[in-house]
Amino acid sequence: MSSRPDLVIGIDLGTTFSVVACLDRGGMPQTILNAEGDLSTPSVVYFEQDQVVVGKEAVKASVYEPESVLQHIKREMGKPFCDKPIRGTRLPPEVVQAAVLQKLRSDAQVKLGGVQEAVITVPAFFNEPRRKATMDAGRLAGLKVLDIINEPTAAAIAYGVQAGFVSTAGEAKQAQKILVYDLGGGTFDVTLMQLNGCQYTAVATDGDVQLGGIDWDRRIADLEIERAS
Repeated sequence: MSSRPDLVIGIDLGTTFSVVACLDRGGMPQTILNAEGDLSTPSVVYFEQDQVVVGKEAVKASVYEPESVLQHIKREMGKPFCDKPIRGTRLPPEVVQAAVLQKLRSDAQVKLGGVQEAVITVPAFFNEPRRKATMDAGRLAGLKVLDIINEPTAAAIAYGVQAGFVSTAGEAKQAQKILVYDLGGGTFDVTLMQLNGCQYTAVATDGDVQLGGIDWDRRIADLEIERAS
């Protein structure tokens, strides 16, 4: 795919995995493969002595150097510092997220050419400090963040285009209400959305930042430990 001066990427900055997409010349959303040839990148950051590693290699490092790895940082956005220190230093969450975004941007540039502008998704229940921290992370990664949009809105547009009830311009063909469930690695939330033309309104939303896949894994592991003891 050749470089386009008007290109804007969309980033799903997830708790456990992140994804980059863009619109092709026909206006359809296309997921961009990362440098490893995968559709998603683990949102894991490994701090080596002289460099920062993001993705699969960071996941591998978490096994033998867990004290040098940060993950699930999306849950800590909006805090002044991460709960876990790296070599005695507690980093701001947006600095760690910026490392993830830099990896995503770098991989996307290999496929698309220069990438300067992005839209980043966040949970619908993110408050303003969390949203601002996400925008700051994008700027630290060298991106011009055009907008921070709610994940249910992004899901409604993407699914709507594929299902045919939303045009490639993002306009709903008729007014309707839809219910969007988002069960992710770190959070679970549900949003009732009103679609009316290009207007997407979150009528109601609720969620739990401690009820994602990683919490399920931990509770299953705890249950098995109890059974074995």
